[in-house]
Amino acid sequence: MYRKWLVKFIAMSVMCLAGPVWANGVETLPEGIFAVGLKFGYKFANERFDKDFSSDTVSIVEDYRLVVKGTDIDPYMFAEDDVVGRLDPTYSNYGLQFTVTTAFGITDNLAVMMILPIQYVHNEFGVELYDSNLYMVRNERGEPSLIVNEGLKAGFSNASEKPLSTEEFQDALTCTANTQLCRFRYKPVRNWSRWGLGEIILGMRYKFAESEHWRQGITLFGKVPTGRQVDTDDLFDTNFGDQQVDIGFWYGIDYMPIKDLTLNVSFGYTEQLPQVINKRIFSTMTDENGKETGVLPLTQYWQKMKVHRDIGGNWDLYFGGAYNFTHYLNYSNEFYFFWKYLDNYWAAEEIPRDPNGGLWTPDFRAMEYGTDQSALEMTNALSFNTIGFMQRGEFPIPIIFSIGYTVGLAGQNFERNHSIWTSIDLVGSIYMFEDMSGEAEEEMTEMQLPAQVRNEDEADPDGLVAVDDAEPQESRKAQKMREAMEYRNTFGKVNKFDW
Repeated sequence: MYRKWLVKFIAMSVMCLAGPVWANGVETLPEGIFAVGLKFGYKFANERFDKDFSSDTVSIVEDYRLVVKGTDIDPYMFAEDDVVGRLDPTYSNYGLQFTVTTAFGITDNLAVMMILPIQYVHNEFGVELYDSNLYMVRNERGEPSLIVNEGLKAGFSNASEKPLSTEEFQDALTCTANTQLCRFRYKPVRNWSRWGLGEIILGMRYKFAESEHWRQGITLFGKVPTGRQVDTDDLFDTNFGDQQVDIGFWYGIDYMPIKDLTLNVSFGYTEQLPQVINKRIFSTMTDENGKETGVLPLTQYWQKMKVHRDIGGNWDLYFGGAYNFTHYLNYSNEFYFFWKYLDNYWAAEEIPRDPNGGLWTPDFRAMEYGTDQSALEMTNALSFNTIGFMQRGEFPIPIIFSIGYTVGLAGQNFERNHSIWTSIDLVGSIYMFEDMSGEAEEEMTEMQLPAQVRNEDEADPDGLVAVDDAEPQESRKAQKMREAMEYRNTFGKVNKFDW
């Protein structure tokens, strides 16, 4: 009888995922039950929200649409009216992500979970240079040597006839020759596609309060630095992670005013621990009046050094609801808001000198520019499950298929994401791996819905629901099944740069 009940319990635990597509519910998996989920998404982001919180967007490469002056390269050699050129970059990006989620119920109120994100990113870049009044000078080997203004051009036989072109500018950024000009040494601007592992998330959730209409719980989590950080020598590289440890918490409240409706509010904080990393140090740009106008993200290779980086922590808030239309179909809508503090940088080694041996003061404020971020995103999702079809023998396995769309509505210094995703979830039990001693076939035939959702005239042979003459009384076994049915994956949003 015990094992027969376990098989039924597994079946009912599978049904838990047939509920709303709800990313931030408080319910946990019951004891001994595990869940495995796969999420696949397509994402693109070619715009970002501007420097003040609003719905206004600019190109994601807006910071590279700037005028580079000769004084930005060498303030001793050039005058203010010497212009390297006006940059006009173009950018296109899309990505795929496969997220594997596993969870296990240690007790009826405590569950642990792990998320493993695998990403594919495709980036396309282009850049044009306009309005230059400087000229390229090459050495006898044809390597970029220096750039000069028109007044000095006549003194160099290898100077170009026309002002600096896009190709010559890219040569200057990427050349590695031992010349005065080849001080940037960036990797060539190119289109690329690559796969990468994101940052693995580990956590646990504890449900500490529950009543007929309310539930409360807390989630603790940490992120392992498994994602590759952006290459400081690549102007258009993409993060797969920050490569530092995060710790955080979520506090969630569920409210169920009626049977098929769940409302939720969740909030939390993520602390991103300091790390030591190699970075090129940017410089602040100013206008003719000395007013700061932004950051010059082009720096020479000798301005790279080890720094302490403390990425600003962030507060997160979710609110939304979900509704079951039928036993097979449900809909959810949620809003996500996060707000992030400024990053903080300071030296982790002796500050390098410039190529002439002069003192150099790193502009760490320029590195912090634009790192105060916030965003408001909305997600809509539909979920369909095969539980009823499996019970009637019309489908071989119990799966829950979900499809959703996430879009950024407003923000500050953050990408405007568009994400279309699907997910499939399955659950099982540790007891399913035991030797059933020939009883499996018999027990599988006993897998039935609890009595309250079967035909009223059908018997309840194992007493899953206790009934008296007055009104039905829910047994402990049925209560655990109901709790399992309300389990939701809340860990999928602990990464603010996730889907």
